[in-house]
Amino acid sequence: MSKKKHNNAEEIESGLTAIYRDDGGDVPDLTKLEPVKSRWWLYTILAGMTFVFVLVAAAWAGFSLFKPFRGFTGQGLELQVEGPESVSLGQETTYFINYRNRTSEPIASAELRISFPSDFVVSELDPRPVGEEMTWKLGALPVEGRGTIKIRGVFTGALGTTTALQVVGSYRPASFNSDFEALATKVLQYANSVLNGTLIVPAKVLPGDRVAFSYAIENAGETPFEGLESRITLPEGFQLDATSTNGTIDGRVWRVPLPVLAAGASTTVVVRGSFASGVSGEAHVVAETGRTSSEGAFLPSQRTETSFTVLAGDLSLKLVVNGNDTDQAIAYGSPLRFGISYENTATEDLRDVTLRLRVEAVSSTPGTAPLVDWATLEDNASGTRKGNVITWGKEQVVALKRLPPREDGFIDVGVTALQRSAGFPSLAFRVTLEAEIGAVGSETVKRVVKSAPITLRYLTDATADVEARYFSEEGAPIGSGPLPPVVGQTTTYRIQWTVSKKFHELKDMKMSASLPKIASWPGATVVDAGEVSYDEQTRTVRWMLNRLPAIVNESTVTFSVAITPTEADANRFAQLLGETRFEATDAETATLFTRTAPALTTDLENDEAAQGKGVVRKP
Repeated sequence: MSKKKHNNAEEIESGLTAIYRDDGGDVPDLTKLEPVKSRWWLYTILAGMTFVFVLVAAAWAGFSLFKPFRGFTGQGLELQVEGPESVSLGQETTYFINYRNRTSEPIASAELRISFPSDFVVSELDPRPVGEEMTWKLGALPVEGRGTIKIRGVFTGALGTTTALQVVGSYRPASFNSDFEALATKVLQYANSVLNGTLIVPAKVLPGDRVAFSYAIENAGETPFEGLESRITLPEGFQLDATSTNGTIDGRVWRVPLPVLAAGASTTVVVRGSFASGVSGEAHVVAETGRTSSEGAFLPSQRTETSFTVLAGDLSLKLVVNGNDTDQAIAYGSPLRFGISYENTATEDLRDVTLRLRVEAVSSTPGTAPLVDWATLEDNASGTRKGNVITWGKEQVVALKRLPPREDGFIDVGVTALQRSAGFPSLAFRVTLEAEIGAVGSETVKRVVKSAPITLRYLTDATADVEARYFSEEGAPIGSGPLPPVVGQTTTYRIQWTVSKKFHELKDMKMSASLPKIASWPGATVVDAGEVSYDEQTRTVRWMLNRLPAIVNESTVTFSVAITPTEADANRFAQLLGETRFEATDAETATLFTRTAPALTTDLENDEAAQGKGVVRKP
């Protein structure tokens, strides 16, 4: 029995060997075979990802089906402006602002802001806005919901300009949590006006002839015009008559405020005057009527212009002041030279000619204020002065009794401007040369001709003072080091710059000076206002102040300068500071002016305690 079992075992082993034997007849070591690992976790991950993907796809499908996304590429809220593009100034105009919900769902909230030009005067709003001006809160709008806002008013801007009306909408669709905007703009042309203007001028005039310009303005509209002003731009060389008192002159522009101009009413502005001697050729007049904007700009609603001829006159006059025939700013105490020339430009003799030089205060000058120092008057023709007028007739200048054609002459007058002690704020005066012609040939004319006036305005009386000290006015030392200064040793001095004045505001003040080679900058400064700086490369000290008001009469800065004299400075005064230059703009006359002060040395003239101690000594 055991033998039989043994034979069966051998048979089984022989069979397995046959199964596992490789091509070379070897049997592998079955005890070292690795077990096969299970892959269940990989299948679990793949199944989970598939499930998530299916959920996301289902969610997007549901969102697309029940809440479709609608991005607004255009205007979800449609805006439209109805009304004329061509505007007639002064005439009531109506505009309709239409709005509509173009989306396929309700609008939860909507708001409109309407912006008109600043010159638009509203007369009717339907419906009226609640709360903020020119802002309408429309609330919710259903699909295809719509409405209209009616706005009526008058434009009062400048004729010929272009502007725009703009509507800005803000809305939120029911399915969104953010706002969208819509915009509508209408360009407007100010092409016409209900104001009509007629300008009447003479066809031909002579210099000296009294002439008038008549400007009639009519309101052809249906509503009254308020706050109007007429402006007439006068020709070059035209001088206003003393009777023209209903307006003000600004350069060559005559400005006249108008009363309320009712519908269908009219008014007339008249300007009288004469042309200055020497003016001839074509003269041009421009007349305008309009309002002034809140920013100060003039907005003409009516404009008309015309030209006429100025004939060559009988007598040519020329006036210059200090070599110039234009308006000028003058300094207190400065010399004034008036050059007066005249020439007969007629073809016949001029007889009994009288010349007058008039010095007249301008409106801003006090009536009792002196204008020049007449005590210093010099006149090479010995004219007669009465008040502020100098007269020359045939008794003073024999040639004026009969002045042949092309005959000319010249008179020189000198006078000194006022000293600062006699000045007033805004002091200014006007100088005019006039001539009265008794006869041209045998014809008596009694014609008066004038030169173009020259306006002279007194500059600020500002002065720049420079001072160096070692001791204060009370005698306390404010400097340091040896005094007198010693070669090779350092002495420090205190420099004071002072700007003082009585009249006018100053702008953009600058004061500067250079330090000598033996000096250094300790950096100790005391400043009332502005800023003091030192440039090491140029060795320049600067004080800068942007404004010194009219009510402030003085401003001062002080700084220290240290010098170390060399052998070359021995036995003489050493230089502390170079020439000081001061410049500023007079705000009253808009004139840039300069002042200079001499260089400073160790000779301290104003420091009593340091006098006699300025010469540099050797050690």
